[in-house]
Amino acid sequence: MAGVGPLIDYPGGGSVVEWTKTLDAAMGVDFDTVIPGHGKVTDRAGLKTYRDNIEKMRARVSALVREGKSQDEVGKFMTAEYKWAPESLNMQWSLPGLMTELK
Repeated sequence: MAGVGPLIDYPGGGSVVEWTKTLDAAMGVDFDTVIPGHGKVTDRAGLKTYRDNIEKMRARVSALVREGKSQDEVGKFMTAEYKWAPESLNMQWSLPGLMTELK
């Protein structure tokens, strides 16, 4: 699964675990069109795919953390798998938060 992946704003109180719960709740609302703050307009199926991709990423990173991988090792995985640039906000905000939240 290639792509930049989500920016999880841990400094602003973000959570990868809560994000999927929030998306699950949104799926309970009747809608046809999703107009995100960033990215392309999509539909219910697109939102479900996005949610499932976040869940897959969380599970993969969680497994790495539980295997005892270091933040640097997980960062290299995120660069290879999700194209997170070394100096990106993903690496500065999301990676440390993932390491803490998914212990």
